[in-house]
Amino acid sequence: MLVLRNARLIQELTEGYEDRYGDVVVDKGIIQEIRPAKSVSASEDEIIDLTGKTLMPGMIEAHLHLDLEGSNTFEENVQPDAYRTVCCLQRAQDNLRRGYTTVRDLGDRNNITLGLARAIREGRVMGPDVLVSGKILTPTEAGNEFFGDMYEEADSPLEYVKAVRRQYQMGVDWIKIMGTGAVMNPGGTPGNAIIFEEELAAACRTAEYAGLPVAVHCHGSEGVKMCIRNGVRTVEHSSIVDDECIRMYKESGKSFPIPTMSPMTNFVEFPDDKPEHYVRKAKTLLGKIVDGLHAYKEAGIKIGWGTDAGVYVGSHGNGIYEFRARVNMAGFTPLECLIQATKNNAEILMIDDQVGTIACGKRANLAAFSGNPDENIDVLDDVALVVKAGEIVKL
Repeated sequence: MLVLRNARLIQELTEGYEDRYGDVVVDKGIIQEIRPAKSVSASEDEIIDLTGKTLMPGMIEAHLHLDLEGSNTFEENVQPDAYRTVCCLQRAQDNLRRGYTTVRDLGDRNNITLGLARAIREGRVMGPDVLVSGKILTPTEAGNEFFGDMYEEADSPLEYVKAVRRQYQMGVDWIKIMGTGAVMNPGGTPGNAIIFEEELAAACRTAEYAGLPVAVHCHGSEGVKMCIRNGVRTVEHSSIVDDECIRMYKESGKSFPIPTMSPMTNFVEFPDDKPEHYVRKAKTLLGKIVDGLHAYKEAGIKIGWGTDAGVYVGSHGNGIYEFRARVNMAGFTPLECLIQATKNNAEILMIDDQVGTIACGKRANLAAFSGNPDENIDVLDDVALVVKAGEIVKL
């Protein structure tokens, strides 16, 4: 048993308990009880005193790439799989120690995160829960070779059927598809759709048959609309949106934007060590991303939280950069951002029966911070405790 004593709780992220302070009782990896503060008796070695600290559900990183470090892409491409797998594990653990107890990996270069996720799931190594998509499905596009073996190319509805089934055979949790051009792809134009609607429809239909949700990389408004029409679960980046996009999101209830401010903000703020095409495209796109976030906030659209970690050096475990951007540039409150990274993400990724809030019966994936992160987002830099499935990861 583990008792987290006298923890400050965020009411919006806690279910079935109304007080601001409480004792959270954990056993067998599950939250068993939430009791009044300082009321639970236990032996000294079973108690962690969280006086002065805020206890939250473990955060959920909905968009990262454990197989990417953000350094020279061509050098990364030639590293052997065994080395890359160890690096993936290290990055996963970096995220976990910062309070991200669940991560969703949206594309690696040789399906290697599948093995990592399995090893964590079987308890062979410690790491966050990893939802994987494996290779990214994409039309043949100028610049695809930039990322080596990360892409699986498909160029007709039948090829997308086969590609989805192949990823299903590999054991993925999600299907990831390129819907529009990318900033980092030297041949891509971010706002332009690159997939035919009949191809996307075939992929989505096949994924539905296999019981797999679909995530689509999409910067442009026409691509966003295509995604919503075809029941795509998460529209990654969803950067350029118009009034019709907002209306369609509100009416859908099945498709959700996962904005990522971090890459464009970093490329613009620190251009010196980036390829020229990263910086040029980021300067064009960043203001549109901020406009889109304002539109989501004003319309009350449920949005997720992701960082695209792996696309620049130092991004893994550095979610504070995304939080600060959303607070300081997009006008979200710290509490709104925390909800996006926990409760919203759990609901959008369809794992809210297990994680996303502190509630009896849910997994004991928890993180504590010194201070009040729902009032001051910078507090997230001071991680006091991380618990994964009831096991102490950091104290």
